[in-house]
Amino acid sequence: MIPEIIATLQLLGAEPVVVTDGAYTRYEYQDSCRIEVVEYGDSTLVVETVCAPICSSRARVYDNKERLLRTITPMASAVFPYAYFDEKYQLKWIDNTSLMLDNEENKRRNTN
Repeated sequence: MIPEIIATLQLLGAEPVVVTDGAYTRYEYQDSCRIEVVEYGDSTLVVETVCAPICSSRARVYDNKERLLRTITPMASAVFPYAYFDEKYQLKWIDNTSLMLDNEENKRRNTN
């Protein structure tokens, strides 16, 4: 399964570092872009993460014919949601929005 972003990066001449562990594959492009793929047999989870300067992710599930089945929605309040996998390759989310805000903005955000 090659998501559109991987095909685009290949056209631009980007060469990834590829890490594979069973059904999990990670494509690392420098420090600013990462695509993680988990194959489930009948579907594929693709997580795209871009860091410029704050890391933010999107996650989508595709069928075996590379048709989009659904987009996984992180927490509603996150402007910069960041997806990562735990040691069992379960998808987890954190909100990186506070990294972009100063102290006063974070205080106001946390009191609302």
